[in-house]
Amino acid sequence: MKKNKEEELKNQENDASAQPAEAAELSEMDKLKAELAEKDEKIKALTEEAARARADYYNFRTRVERDRERDMKFAAERSVSGLLPVYENLERVFESLPDKEDNFAKGVSMVIKQFFEVLGSLGLEEIKAEGKFDPSLHEAVMTEAVKDEAEDGSVLAVFRKGYTLAGRVLRAAQVKVGKFE
Repeated sequence: MKKNKEEELKNQENDASAQPAEAAELSEMDKLKAELAEKDEKIKALTEEAARARADYYNFRTRVERDRERDMKFAAERSVSGLLPVYENLERVFESLPDKEDNFAKGVSMVIKQFFEVLGSLGLEEIKAEGKFDPSLHEAVMTEAVKDEAEDGSVLAVFRKGYTLAGRVLRAAQVKVGKFE
């Protein structure tokens, strides 16, 4: 009996000394869990920050490409605007030639074609001035009375060709428009 009491007392002493150790282990475990949770939050925040930085970089790269394309269009516009009168003068020379089938006229015609191909490679396109009048592409310089209602608002003649450069009107075509009365 006495031995049992001694053992019981000894166990109680061990339990008493084990409780602070267990409590220390628990608090260490809580501390580690808290650190882990903190690290998880940091990882989440850094991942979100990296995603935002990636999106910002993508937007920046897109903006730079768009600006570069716009600058190239403006540079082409300046060049084309300077070369367009030369091209049109060549066309006038060709139109003034009496014989379009002689070698000189054929040579001029080939130069005009080559010139327009170069301008086309810069993005220049001629505005089609046939059919209905389109105020976004045509400039009406005069109207003419027409008897056919179907010709009302139609382009009857072109006084000066119009051009677009990279989809934007560089110069509207000057036209005569039919007006039904």
